[in-house]
Amino acid sequence: MRTYAPDASALVCLDLQRGRLATENAAATVAACRRVLEQARRRRWPVLHVHARIAGAPIDPPIPGLEPLPSEAVFIRQGPSAFTNAAFSQTAQILGGPLVLIGFRMADTVLATAFAAADRNLAVEVVDDAVGGDPASRLVLLKPLAALAPRARVTNSRELFFEDASRFAAANMP
Repeated sequence: MRTYAPDASALVCLDLQRGRLATENAAATVAACRRVLEQARRRRWPVLHVHARIAGAPIDPPIPGLEPLPSEAVFIRQGPSAFTNAAFSQTAQILGGPLVLIGFRMADTVLATAFAAADRNLAVEVVDDAVGGDPASRLVLLKPLAALAPRARVTNSRELFFEDASRFAAANMP
């Protein structure tokens, strides 16, 4: 059972940029990211977008339908983790977690951000169906996340929001 308060969650959208559409299973990842982003916005979670800048090149534009709203913060990372951006790191510390991670590349950005969050004693949830990458390598990469327990957890979009709805219903029973 999820131990985090749903109203304390913040969604972190990692590298939802057009250049990532060339990765394996991109269409399924985009659809799952869209569902999670819509649900997080409905629940009024803070949404933090993190975009990659590669060696001074122009920043890739966001994937259509996954663009940041004017009220949502956008951070540019130059290293493997979202925490390489000092403003993101400060914002995440202020929010206090848990940070719900979606986006592209379990092999680099998602895993690096999860480990950096654990180093800062922030809880993270990786939404497996909303993280792109090669399915075979993702299975291998999920094992290091298990080592971060209880600070990290792997879930899926249905479980993430179903548990929140179940808890809400139970709390409002007569």
